[in-house]
Amino acid sequence: MLTLDRLGKPAPSFDEPLEMLLACHDKIRRFCDQLDKLPPYIAENGVDEVARQAIDAVIRYFEMAGPAHHSDEEDELFPILLARVPSSAPKLEQLAAEHGYLHSCWNAIRDDLRALRDGDIDVISRIEIQEFVRLYREHAAIEEAWLIPTADIILTAEEKRLAGEHMAARRKAAC
Repeated sequence: MLTLDRLGKPAPSFDEPLEMLLACHDKIRRFCDQLDKLPPYIAENGVDEVARQAIDAVIRYFEMAGPAHHSDEEDELFPILLARVPSSAPKLEQLAAEHGYLHSCWNAIRDDLRALRDGDIDVISRIEIQEFVRLYREHAAIEEAWLIPTADIILTAEEKRLAGEHMAARRKAAC
């Protein structure tokens, strides 16, 4: 059975694709926390090596894992839910639209982060970062409240197994 409390547990594998998606949300929140802390850190310390390493880690995560995570949901869960629960179409459309909007917001922040890391700008917009992390946290909460539990009920064991295989293959192809 699916659990939302993953603290102190080993990381799930692709054999547990829905647990893997939830674990991704935990990572998203951790990277959002890093983004939240970055402007005040830079205001106090400048763009030092610690800031550059944090920027690189955030960029790496949201450039690779973020799009793969969205594809996991859209390719593995959305079609099955739409086929079996047609009334879910508006919710799925909203989640897909949020994925697109988050990606657009990320692109703007990413470019500013790179410029900041490379010394081309001195500050980054706290407002843009706060909005991005707020939206991402709210988006993850909606998925945890509706998408993942619904998928857990609707998908068969075989569909979950195949979803996990596809998710693993998606990451292997990205490497």
